[in-house]
Amino acid sequence: MQKSALALMALVVAIAAACAPKVNDPADVQAVKDTAPAYDKFANAADAAGLASNFYAADAVRMDPNQPASAGTEAIRASLEKSYAQSSEQIRNVIDDVRVAGSYAVAKGTFEGTSTPKAGGTAVPVKGKFVTLYERQGTGPWKAVWDIYNSDLPEAGKSADGADERALMQIERDWATAAAANDAAGLDTLMADEYVGNTDGRLTPKKQAIADVKSGASKVSSAEASDLTVFVSGDRASVHGLWTEKSTLNGKDTSGQFRFTDTFIKRDGRWQAVTTFSTKLK
Repeated sequence: MQKSALALMALVVAIAAACAPKVNDPADVQAVKDTAPAYDKFANAADAAGLASNFYAADAVRMDPNQPASAGTEAIRASLEKSYAQSSEQIRNVIDDVRVAGSYAVAKGTFEGTSTPKAGGTAVPVKGKFVTLYERQGTGPWKAVWDIYNSDLPEAGKSADGADERALMQIERDWATAAAANDAAGLDTLMADEYVGNTDGRLTPKKQAIADVKSGASKVSSAEASDLTVFVSGDRASVHGLWTEKSTLNGKDTSGQFRFTDTFIKRDGRWQAVTTFSTKLK
């Protein structure tokens, strides 16, 4: 009786083992890794139809950043065609880890390369990471069913750590403080030598702006910079915002609120304004 029980238990264990899904089978892991260079071949050739049908399952979902997900190969193809019409890519995907359980696998990896606008311009770097869920198509190939990725690079118009954005916002606050104090020396440090202000078409070069403060022709009793938005591109930047001041110029009241755009250049590690365009709100 004891032998029969042991034999039955052994049979149950054997059946369970036979029914359990294969985990991290080396052949499956390699098959999933091989999808990366196949993806690159289609992507670098701008072959949207080939990529959509060969890499993705029929019910796949591709989750591109900054836009709604594309569900199904037709929607994925259309999204890829739109992207390829705007720029050409030369990228390389590398899968660095794969976990397989039965007919499903999940892979994570990185990508790097360049993207060149078709409308003209220089190639820009592309770099990021992805996670993809695969399903084996019967006894056939592995295809992606969920695919999501994002960039390692700063968002366009922003610096990697936000330091430049913070510095430029502080400059605008310092500008308001110096203006309200009628501090010609303080204003001088914030403006580049070629600075020109343009308020509703009235041009004021730096030399004149500083001279007006020093002579008392320009007087400011209060100033505030608010609602600031910063855009950074290398050593150039712009700040958009709302400027509110109480002031006079040659005895005439010039108080009000102004929508403005300041353009800055970084020289020797220091940001300075080169132009201001402002419009007084009615």
